[in-house]
Amino acid sequence: MRICMVSSLHPADDPRIVEKEARSLAVAGHHVTVVARPPAPKDRGNIEFKLIDVATLAGRNRHFAMTYAALALARSSRPEVVQFHDPELILPALTMRSQTCKVVYDVHEDVPADIRSKAWIPAALRPGVAVLAGLTERLTARYFDAIVAATPTIADRFRRYGSRVVLVRNSVKLEEFATLAAPRKRQAAYVGRVSFDRGLVEMVEGCRAIDLPLAIAGTIGPAEQSWLNHHGKGVAWRGKLDRAGVAALLGESSVGLSLLHPEPNYLHAFPTKLFEYMAAGLPIVTSDLPASKAIVEQADCGIVVTHGDVRALQEALSSLATGEAAAAMGRLGRNCVSTQYNWADDAAALIDLYARLSSGAAAS
Repeated sequence: MRICMVSSLHPADDPRIVEKEARSLAVAGHHVTVVARPPAPKDRGNIEFKLIDVATLAGRNRHFAMTYAALALARSSRPEVVQFHDPELILPALTMRSQTCKVVYDVHEDVPADIRSKAWIPAALRPGVAVLAGLTERLTARYFDAIVAATPTIADRFRRYGSRVVLVRNSVKLEEFATLAAPRKRQAAYVGRVSFDRGLVEMVEGCRAIDLPLAIAGTIGPAEQSWLNHHGKGVAWRGKLDRAGVAALLGESSVGLSLLHPEPNYLHAFPTKLFEYMAAGLPIVTSDLPASKAIVEQADCGIVVTHGDVRALQEALSSLATGEAAAAMGRLGRNCVSTQYNWADDAAALIDLYARLSSGAAAS
């Protein structure tokens, strides 16, 4: 089957889920084309990449131009299925649906909740924009051939809309986090997008208070970079790492941090970093958001702290920075990932969806 995966990802966004899905489908025997904004990886495998030339898209309507450029590239590959990953592509992607082309909406985020947290949208406009986005999804969802949902909360919402839904979480490849021989340091680690609402200040100040070294890796915005330059003395900034680099950082560290603020879009999200920490055998300190709390407490692989409770955070960091109890939590996390949150299972669900689409059957 000829599949085209389309994403107009911003430079700071993480394209790994798109690449991960594409590679799994290609290994399963499908012909996969990826249309995306980030540079194609050096190892293309048997995937064809078509890049959006953002240098030619200028002006205030650049984002809309990029959206339609992505769809134009998708059409040129003459796919049997288009799987798109951005809510702004909803209406354009529907125009591609026909007897010869099926369309799948891959939903990574709770879009209405995400909009309510967008700082670049004026606060007075966010509620209305969120309602409009939710209404658009509700009215169009049943016309897609399938919805690929990244979390159970998103899956349940689209099932209520009458959609055909498959749960494919952004879980981890266990083979990327093989046990390393090097001994662990007394060091906390954070990987992912670095921002204030993802706990940058809490991480830096909490670790400094107990003299715990902190290593941070990922993408960072200019405001956060400026704050870190002025207040992050002693923090090891590793920049954006490849998969091997992430595994090496987590393999040398003793505790993983996920201190997301209670923003609407984070409440029921499945932070990939949690699964990465668990796969690397790290005990976790996480804020008390419902989904994160449930994952960590079910696996008994870390400590949940109330957002804003400075003393509880320091005590949790002190408790997990060293010791056999912390190491035991790390082992429990690794075991939980291997049985519940590994990419092999989620890839199988995605591959099964395409087998159904190929045969003309509906998604379950």
